[in-house]
Amino acid sequence: MATNKRNIWIIAFAFPPNKRVGAMRAGYWCRSFPEALNANVEVITGQEDAAGEKIHVVPKSGSSIWTKIIADDGIIWKKNIQSYLESNSLDQPDLVIITGGPFMHFGLTPWLKKKYGCKVILDYRDPFAINPGFKNSWLKVKIKQFVEKRFNAAADGLITVNEYCGKIISLFDSKPSVIVQNGYDEKVKCEPNDVVMSEDVSFSYAGKFYFDPTPIQEAVNQSEVNLHYIGPDESQLDLDSDFVHSKGFVDYPTALDVIGNCDVGIIQTFGHEFQSTTKIFDYVRCERAILIVSGDKLHEGSIHDELKKYPNVFWAKNDAESISEAITQIKQSTYVKPPAGFADKYSRKYQLTNVVELIDQLLG
Repeated sequence: MATNKRNIWIIAFAFPPNKRVGAMRAGYWCRSFPEALNANVEVITGQEDAAGEKIHVVPKSGSSIWTKIIADDGIIWKKNIQSYLESNSLDQPDLVIITGGPFMHFGLTPWLKKKYGCKVILDYRDPFAINPGFKNSWLKVKIKQFVEKRFNAAADGLITVNEYCGKIISLFDSKPSVIVQNGYDEKVKCEPNDVVMSEDVSFSYAGKFYFDPTPIQEAVNQSEVNLHYIGPDESQLDLDSDFVHSKGFVDYPTALDVIGNCDVGIIQTFGHEFQSTTKIFDYVRCERAILIVSGDKLHEGSIHDELKKYPNVFWAKNDAESISEAITQIKQSTYVKPPAGFADKYSRKYQLTNVVELIDQLLG
């Protein structure tokens, strides 16, 4: 590693104290890069309440005719970042990581490279152009593919969260690229209770709902089991139910406590190969049983691959009857403790090694 400190920028629309996954990913890198890469780190973010040394808040507001074509907050934010950097003197970067979504500020890449002579890595936490979870028209997909290809052609390296995303992201296989799962934060203590599979089995759901949670609630009520929710979508729940409970959008340590006090973690998936979800890693770390509710295919894709060797995994279609059947199966099952060390590779510290290797490769 070079003796002189490197200067690394992270451009992240969301950043702590925001509790969403993308913000926590950027926050973890910001805290870890100084030691892992012998680096000075500066952050450019749209997070209004972000604070700290070398954290620069750039406003997200403004207007652009292009938002009528692609509804992406990065369009306006890109212009605001350029204006900010023209008016403010920051330490010249050796490398910039731009993380998304939103994604249109990825278009800063050629401008940054010309202005600073730096390397640029684009971090796709989700697919941009081709995202089967969105109902985009054929024309909109083609426009986004054109834009994405231009972004990635200008970049020096690419990051995404699983191999299926890599397959649908332009030029991922022809650029220096790595897979970096969001993972769980090993620095936050986790002391889960023992899992008990019985008539009194309890469930947690962490994070946003990808689709209507009504079938899950109906099955919970029919089965008379408790569901504890932690996330930003409390308004979608029927809290008049005796079996549905919510703590709202809590901080990470509190979320781990809720997960660790329940026996089973629930995941919603569209049933598309590319979709992975960060809550898996917290459930696995806490050695919970897992119920996967799929809107389409069962036993396929990234989620299936990650959990192939993990015991206590149950699948259901997204309807109350199928979910109720899965809950009955869970009640009648015997809990099997996961293999020792199964969760280790999903820690953010372990996943960080891939980012470090890519940066070392680009900076030499």
